[in-house]
Amino acid sequence: MKKHGFTLVELLVVISIIALLISLLLPALARAKELANRAVCSANIGSIIQSMVIYAQSNRNEFPSVPGSGWGGYANSNWWPNSSPKGATAQEEIQAWYTPANLPASANCPLACLWLLVLNGQMSPASFICPSDPISNLPSSEYFPSTGASLSANGNFGGPRGPNGTDWMVDGRGESYSIADPWPNNSKWPNSGEGRWWTGNAGADVPIVSDMAPMQDASAHGLTERLPATLLKGNTYGNYIYNSGNHNGDGQNVGFGDGHVAWESNPYCGEDGDNIFTYDTSGVPGPANTGQVAVVQPITDTVLIKTFAPPYDICMVPARDVSTGQW
Repeated sequence: MKKHGFTLVELLVVISIIALLISLLLPALARAKELANRAVCSANIGSIIQSMVIYAQSNRNEFPSVPGSGWGGYANSNWWPNSSPKGATAQEEIQAWYTPANLPASANCPLACLWLLVLNGQMSPASFICPSDPISNLPSSEYFPSTGASLSANGNFGGPRGPNGTDWMVDGRGESYSIADPWPNNSKWPNSGEGRWWTGNAGADVPIVSDMAPMQDASAHGLTERLPATLLKGNTYGNYIYNSGNHNGDGQNVGFGDGHVAWESNPYCGEDGDNIFTYDTSGVPGPANTGQVAVVQPITDTVLIKTFAPPYDICMVPARDVSTGQW
């Protein structure tokens, strides 16, 4: 008997069917992967808040924070603690950040607050990486004693280094999350230390940790453009315009004071609908404008938190440019 093979047309038909099936399956697989990443991210944020609560129990009921500088407000720039002597222990490094000689270099540095948990042995640096973050892709070193020079920018203390000698934190790698700015405007609230929202008693409606806050960038192209102060009503861009750069701009995981973590499709999830990626509300939030609080300042440089009683003006810091990855 004569054996017949497939004709070219039959092969092309089979290949076309396989290609069609792949094209149908890929979006579903990508969606499933993103949902899994969101679950990991949510677990990371939940662990951070749990560690902060444990830290507070031994530290006057305050969440971890390095000292404020005294002038009030966080500067979204490359601040870092001065170095401690080579070979210093983790606890000696922590103590060095609190010495007057190291201020203001060690002051108002939000990532320092998170690294207090690492140096205190409560967290692993890998827990600060969101698997959907396109910029932060490698954890920093857990602890590397300083060599006596200031090695790192915006909170990567003790010099965890990249393969080419650069610091992971300088270009945004090593950290995927922002925290509620702990420092109020001290000129209005002298000698206050941390804000009254930065305690172990923070309520279920007070955002504490979130996916990395987006910096204002109207010059970027496509889905990396960010205008965080865009209001919900009348938004014609899409949700990405005011969301974190993690999770494709679809939304962000936000952890609250009672430890629960929620997926939020927009940043208007603070008390009375406050936008957590902006600061300084123009008017008092209330039922008439819940979810539509008029905001006037995206996070670009100096942030001055001016609310001293609920509802708090929560502002997530640091902010990172979604397009360039720069702080």
